[in-house]
Amino acid sequence: MVARYIPVLLVLGAALTAYRLLGLDDYFEELIHQRDLQDSYEYIIIGGGTSGAVLASRLAEDSDRDILLVEAGGDPTHNPNIDIPLMADSVRGTDYDWQYRTVPQKHAFLSNVNQEGIWHLGKGLGGTSNINYMQYLRGSRYDYDSWASNGAQGWGYKDVLPYFIKGEDQRNGEFVRTVFHGFGGRLSVMDVGPTTANQIMGYCFKEISLKKRDLNGKNQFGWGPTQATIRNGIRWGTYRAYLKRSLDLPNLHIITHTTALKLVFEGKRAAGVVIQHGDKQQVVKASKEIILAAGTVGTTKLLLLSGVGPKNHLQSQKIPVVADLPVGENLQDQVLADGVEFFTPYPGVTISTAKADSLFSLWTYSVFGTGMKASPRFRESTAYIRLRHQPPQVKYPLLGLHIAANPQALDAGPLNVKEESWAAIHGEPPSREGLTIFPVLLHPRSRGSIRLSSSNPEDPPLIHPNYLAEEIDVKILAEGYHFARKLIHAKTMKDWEMELTNRLLPECAKFGNYTQAYIECHIRHITIPAGAPVGTCKMGAPNDPKAVVDPQLRVRGINGLRVVDASIIPAATTGDTYATQVMIAEKAADMIREKDTVKAIKDYFKHLIESRHKKIMDDEEGAEDQRPTDSHKKH
Repeated sequence: MVARYIPVLLVLGAALTAYRLLGLDDYFEELIHQRDLQDSYEYIIIGGGTSGAVLASRLAEDSDRDILLVEAGGDPTHNPNIDIPLMADSVRGTDYDWQYRTVPQKHAFLSNVNQEGIWHLGKGLGGTSNINYMQYLRGSRYDYDSWASNGAQGWGYKDVLPYFIKGEDQRNGEFVRTVFHGFGGRLSVMDVGPTTANQIMGYCFKEISLKKRDLNGKNQFGWGPTQATIRNGIRWGTYRAYLKRSLDLPNLHIITHTTALKLVFEGKRAAGVVIQHGDKQQVVKASKEIILAAGTVGTTKLLLLSGVGPKNHLQSQKIPVVADLPVGENLQDQVLADGVEFFTPYPGVTISTAKADSLFSLWTYSVFGTGMKASPRFRESTAYIRLRHQPPQVKYPLLGLHIAANPQALDAGPLNVKEESWAAIHGEPPSREGLTIFPVLLHPRSRGSIRLSSSNPEDPPLIHPNYLAEEIDVKILAEGYHFARKLIHAKTMKDWEMELTNRLLPECAKFGNYTQAYIECHIRHITIPAGAPVGTCKMGAPNDPKAVVDPQLRVRGINGLRVVDASIIPAATTGDTYATQVMIAEKAADMIREKDTVKAIKDYFKHLIESRHKKIMDDEEGAEDQRPTDSHKKH
């Protein structure tokens, strides 16, 4: 009886495979409606990336607002790999990636070609949410309370949590029943399935008393399966979640493949922007506001080209000074150490593109939206651990671990690492099965800058992250590296017959076999940027000389100009910038619209805490958590 339906199911699977993988859902639909550009709009948003897509969609909800969205990249529906979570790396290095290069680094990238790093930041509608690993990590409440206590009033945890909740469509029912999550929002958030890699790591962490947690809840010390912005097996970035549903609104005009060259000022008011589409340049005016959402690099570069930045630097480039502000200072980016690879002779652990291309895997993904292609590029779980000597007043994690269900999760090319150095450590693996643990420096002390290389908008900026300039940054990453390697002694690892290669990087071999000095040398030679830069347009109090924008995100000393992207984040958070940028855009939209769209959420949140969860926000981290690195010593 069942056999008679098999041909039908095969045909259905083939049709759905074509529908998903070839992008036929968008074939007959022209999503970006090109129309004649007006001379003036009420609002001009520069950048349709992670934040800009959210902001444009929200502002366009008011039909009486006239909005222009200017995006340098294109329409993400033209590349079907964007939708497939596992294929994230295949989109990097394409037209959807700015592929920024840093200047040569003195303390990091020592095994890179020219000691330069590559930042893979998204270009096109949806921005980096089209090419990232989809991890939804908000950070610690202490991150946001620190913003508020340092002058960004209205950005404490109690202020931003309702906007996280508003934007979220959380698929984990247990999480929704807490005060920390919402459902029905635009951004779909789901748990990565119970993979073999997560089961292995869960048992390992249980052996060392590291608890399983909601890493977006009240306490980040612990571990949890990846929460990813995926829906039905499809990447759910901010283009799909927000902007796509606003494309047909008559009050929102979107122009793509268009570059903003500089802002036009009338006195101290931002009045317009010079844009270029192909060979044609044009000035478009804004009657109310210009909002910069071009990302940390793009926004910083545009402000500097427009005469908003450090006076001495602008004068050196012969750019007239409009406002002397510390634009481009305070640059920060999280850093990953080279991954610790675990290999097993047993099958079933690794997630890979090769396995995902099997007929069964393709059919499962196409019909059910599950299987390996739905994996957020192997990133299966995250852990946050205490340092052995973490100061008691530091109540948030300084060190994270990203677990990838693939023993060779990265390649030399996209990192710009010399092939011979990479091969010495990662070449000819003993097995294709296993996993990788990447230590993550969450709160770098090192600070860098972004500067102009010239006054020509076509020239790339000088990006100087100054990675690992502060010795403490290397020490924290080294502790994470030691921690990961010691997990090889866990009973579960032994049950799976996991092994390390114990190969040494030739440039560092003189320091011995995985000594502290060797590991620090290794970290400086193979340094992995997180690609989550923040801080160059720091938000702070209106009288803070180190701040570029005030708590309303208005550029200090300039009327009609705001910044709404990761550049306003004062300091790197415990999580990823992705979720935070969505929150920032949601909150900024309310500021601009002069509305409180989260009042009901705030009222419910207050009621829930007072009635049923009196201690839900109490500071219990220190009392309830051991230091896993200490208990780890017994192994």
